[in-house]
Amino acid sequence: MFQSLVPGTLRLIGVTEQLRRVQVAAQQNPLTAYVGKELQFYWEGQWRRATLVSAERNLYLYEGRYLVGLPGTVAYPDPSGFNAAPGPKVIFRYQGAGAGTLAYLTRALTWSLRYTLEDGELTGWATLTNGLGRPLQLGRTELVAGSVPLLEGGFNVPAPRPETRMLQAAPATDVSEAEFAGEAAGTYRYRLPGEVTLEPGLTELPFIRTRVQPIYLWRLQMGFSTERELAFVRGFRFAAPENLAAGVVSIREQGVFVGQAGTGDTAKGNNVSLMLGPDPEGRATRQVEQQARNRFRVTTSVRNPKSYPVEVEIQEMMPQPFTLEGEGLERIPEGYRIRFTLAPNQNRSYTYTLTLPQR
Repeated sequence: MFQSLVPGTLRLIGVTEQLRRVQVAAQQNPLTAYVGKELQFYWEGQWRRATLVSAERNLYLYEGRYLVGLPGTVAYPDPSGFNAAPGPKVIFRYQGAGAGTLAYLTRALTWSLRYTLEDGELTGWATLTNGLGRPLQLGRTELVAGSVPLLEGGFNVPAPRPETRMLQAAPATDVSEAEFAGEAAGTYRYRLPGEVTLEPGLTELPFIRTRVQPIYLWRLQMGFSTERELAFVRGFRFAAPENLAAGVVSIREQGVFVGQAGTGDTAKGNNVSLMLGPDPEGRATRQVEQQARNRFRVTTSVRNPKSYPVEVEIQEMMPQPFTLEGEGLERIPEGYRIRFTLAPNQNRSYTYTLTLPQR
């Protein structure tokens, strides 16, 4: 595990540390484990037997003669000489007595987050990666989400094999009981219930499952335009039912996969907007009447041809400076913003007059 530690994160909690020493074991010759043992080697069409006399000299006894090295393919009686070398030994010197706790941050145990949104059911999935090469038993597990920069890389850890296993939990646990555990310095924590066993590789489990009320959305953000037709970007919006960490959301509607979108860290109650690209039916038409060289009267019309409601958002940025006259518009320093909802087959139009400086 030492090779995967993030420098600066190893601590001995409960006592006062005075000194640490790191002792790295010398690299062992794998042949040392087989000194005095009989090995086999395949040479000239048959298997033959020889005894290893010296690992340092690669010296063998074969039919009463000593050979330096063996020809052909060599077979060993067991894999003991090729076991992974033990990691460095860390010696702590400290003051104090009683229980101590070893704390560290390892790059060999990580997790990532993704969501699925299907017909109003939001499920958060945690993908836990165990790169230690052996099973790991976790007694209490909290998943910390947010922007957590690491400035020291430590050692490279080999990527795990791309295998996926389901969670193995203690018999009395229920993964639906995973809960938001709080906020700390701008990060979110989610606590998993009971004990968790992580096999090497990937383990995926749902840790949030809740109902939301997604609204289908058309959004248009642009500079002032006199084009006769404007295209919306489609998406969904809903209020965060819990504190949600950033992740990728896969969206299905009526059993159809309609796209993926990323979301940032979102506090409970704030809006989550998932934008998916153009909607072929999402169009607004525009009529522009030029009343003077620098004065325009603009009428924008939107129709919802769908069988379900659509929420419309339009934000238009004007050349500076400008004067804008119109009803029902939310003025912003850059221009205006307007929001409204269209029922199935409903139309909505709005008009404004834009005056620009004389040039």
